[in-house]
Amino acid sequence: MERPDSHTGKQEPPGSRSLVWVLLVSGVAMVLYGTGALLSSDTGLAALIRYRWEARDLARHKDVLLRQIDGRRDHVEALRRDPFEMERIAREHEHRVLPGEIMVLPRKPAP
Repeated sequence: MERPDSHTGKQEPPGSRSLVWVLLVSGVAMVLYGTGALLSSDTGLAALIRYRWEARDLARHKDVLLRQIDGRRDHVEALRRDPFEMERIAREHEHRVLPGEIMVLPRKPAP
């Protein structure tokens, strides 16, 4: 037996409201599942954002390392051009002396 629709006055087929509710609940469930999948920690949007941040940080770190490499190449080239530069570094940093030289170290001031 069909019920009259209150808005149009037409008769509704039996079970049409239950079909609407089933479709509505199914749609909401699919939206919730999709949202959960989108926001999940392993494969979702959060992981994508985290990977982008990590890629940006790695690119910055790479730039820093490339600048350090360039600086060290310049330093090596300067050492190759000036033979006395290596001697100066050995004397200053490693306290090396030539045979026959006497190293004089300054005294520490008394407290």
